[in-house]
Amino acid sequence: MDIVIGRDRVASQLRDDAQGVAAIEFALILPIMLALLFGTTEFGRAIDHYRRVTLLARAVADLTSQGDGQATMAAASLTDIVAAAKLVLTPYPSSGATIVISALSVPADGAGQQPRVCSSYATSNGTARTVGAASDLKVPEGFQLAGMRYVLAEVSVPYPAIFGSSVMRLVGGANNQFTFKASVPWPVRAGQTYKSTYNEIVLPNGKACTS
Repeated sequence: MDIVIGRDRVASQLRDDAQGVAAIEFALILPIMLALLFGTTEFGRAIDHYRRVTLLARAVADLTSQGDGQATMAAASLTDIVAAAKLVLTPYPSSGATIVISALSVPADGAGQQPRVCSSYATSNGTARTVGAASDLKVPEGFQLAGMRYVLAEVSVPYPAIFGSSVMRLVGGANNQFTFKASVPWPVRAGQTYKSTYNEIVLPNGKACTS
């Protein structure tokens, strides 16, 4: 009888030990599982946000390239274009978006050369490009023709992380944010010709290209 009782007691202790080990293992694995879940969610959301930032830059460049029927585009026209284009960011916030639009010309030998900024416009939280040679830019492929005119839209939008604040800080983000940027060149669709055979867009308070 004592042997049976002892055997049952040992079996009970083994079950308790097994349950304890399982609980410890679950406690160790749970943070990893949650990190994977939150990380996957954050990563997918970030990819979607960046895609929309790129779409915003494309929309701004495309709409600006069509002009507004005036020799020099009105500031109100650019305000409307920016407001309409920002809708592509939905459901993400667009209030922090910085947008710079520039009208550029290509020098005599476009290949490998720096374009020239003829006129530029920026949203209130941005800074327009300075008129003149753009030392930080190269004429993109497809625009490397002497005298070519094109529009460049540069967009930066902060991405507020939901879960990955620590990850955002590791990759350079501040205040739980990381900024996505997109730069899109676009051929001029409308505008007028001035000192080139190519049409150009003149942005608010700007002048036509000098060459």
